[in-house]
Amino acid sequence: RAKPAAHDKEEFQANTHRLIMEDDNQNPYLLMRKAKIARNEARLKSLGLHSTKQQSVTPRPKSAPAARAKPAAHDGPVRRSGRLSSKAAPNYKDVSAPGVERRLPSRKRLHDEAGLLEEEPLNKRSYTKPAAPRRSAPAANSVRSISLDVAHLVTDTEQGVLGRMLEHTGKEFVINTAAKSASEDDKARLHGTKLSFNKYCGVQEWANCIFLWVNLGNADSPNEFLGGGRQITWFGGSRMHDESPVVEKLIRYGKDATSRDKIILWCRMYQTETKKFSPYACLGRLGYQSHIPRSQPLSFVWNLLDHDQLTSHSEKDVCDLFQSFIA
Repeated sequence: RAKPAAHDKEEFQANTHRLIMEDDNQNPYLLMRKAKIARNEARLKSLGLHSTKQQSVTPRPKSAPAARAKPAAHDGPVRRSGRLSSKAAPNYKDVSAPGVERRLPSRKRLHDEAGLLEEEPLNKRSYTKPAAPRRSAPAANSVRSISLDVAHLVTDTEQGVLGRMLEHTGKEFVINTAAKSASEDDKARLHGTKLSFNKYCGVQEWANCIFLWVNLGNADSPNEFLGGGRQITWFGGSRMHDESPVVEKLIRYGKDATSRDKIILWCRMYQTETKKFSPYACLGRLGYQSHIPRSQPLSFVWNLLDHDQLTSHSEKDVCDLFQSFIA
């Protein structure tokens, strides 16, 4: 920026001195400010840039905001789609409205078109008993695919297990012991194969019979013997009901008077000294006595078909074992 000339400085000082002399009562700062303004105006005038005309700035008037049009009120739900906003909202409760039809199952629809279906109230519902679930075919190594010679397993005079406690605990040992009485075809087919079964279920199905597992002697075992050991109570699992395939099979097997080799009872006793269960003992075959339909859990009473053989067995150990169970 160029410095002011010497004569301008002298003129500024002279004007400042003149203004101070004219009014001694004014503030020296204001007087100096007036002198600077006068100097700047003189400078602009000498350069031809000074204009005595004052420009007035007129404020632009503010325009009032445009009033927004209120949307028209609708009785039904508002349609926010731009494509559908001009159309009336459909009434889904009116089955006679176009584009809304009451759907019927295919069979009923065919009857309706043929004029064979009478008009029913919309709120009417018919109850249909649920069909029993279809069971898949058992695996090749499943116990359900194996047929047993029950007479040889239970009542054989030399190798039968009636009234005898097995050497080892657990269901797996019972399964493997019973598999020795399987048919020759199944033995050849399953030679060296580990058998598959459900160790958590109270029922074990085979191809031609059923094992019932019963715990005795502890608080969690509600099963008990009745009539001096001629009958026993048994309760189904939490998922069993009257239409369960295994329950229907149990009732059918138990009522079959032509064959007494369908249901076999296996019991074990809780030992308070060791706080463990004993090995399973076979207490023979069962027949149906009664059950309480629709009970939860399902409650059964079974007849011990081999009761007389257990109480009058030639071996004292068998009789004593049976008495210890029913005591």
